[in-house]
Amino acid sequence: MKTLYDWFYLQSRASWVLFSVLSNLGIAVASITGCWLLGYCFRKRTVFAASQPLIAHDIYLAFGCVLLNAGVSIAGWFLWKAGWIHITFPSWPRIVFDTLLLLFYMDAGMYVTHRVVHHPGIFKIVHRTHHTHESMNPISLFVLNPFEVIGFGALLLSALLLFHLSAVAILVYLSLNILWGTLGHAGVEPFPVTWMRHPLIQQVGTSSFHARHHADLRYNFGFYTTIWDRVFGTLHREE
Repeated sequence: MKTLYDWFYLQSRASWVLFSVLSNLGIAVASITGCWLLGYCFRKRTVFAASQPLIAHDIYLAFGCVLLNAGVSIAGWFLWKAGWIHITFPSWPRIVFDTLLLLFYMDAGMYVTHRVVHHPGIFKIVHRTHHTHESMNPISLFVLNPFEVIGFGALLLSALLLFHLSAVAILVYLSLNILWGTLGHAGVEPFPVTWMRHPLIQQVGTSSFHARHHADLRYNFGFYTTIWDRVFGTLHREE
């Protein structure tokens, strides 16, 4: 792992810009493909009556999202090179702690910011773009207003600036983030009904959980977990 990060660190500016664009494009393609495969494999478990139509404007927004995500990667690299971000290579117990810390911080931060962008005045400018998708299609995760993409990137960078996190924890978090985003916007529920009744699964932000938010904007603001919705009373009554 340290060898990989050493390689990241030693890249030229031009090489890192190219790597950031290509890697974020690859992540988007993987997520879109994953959404399509989930939709095909679990087509009898759809959570919407019909898929969201695919239009050209959404494709432009998705491509813009990829470029802005690359911009966040580039900004993080420069902050790291300047000594503002510290990446560590500790033992496994610390890696587990860092992963849980990052998930907790981002889960709480995303809940708060999600509530904020649902304020009527802000919603029209920032978040309404995403909610034009009342149901889902494979690119729904990336149909975002540019301000929203930058906001998520700033939240992630704030975590990296505040905490000295392990290299493995960062990669694990980023992997879980795209996995949760893919599952949440697949438009199907891959978890069996019996699993959905399990107390542990009920703490997780599933596809059904996020689908209810798109159907009713008053509920289910969480992303990775349902914990904050439970704490603040915004959990849909069917959860």
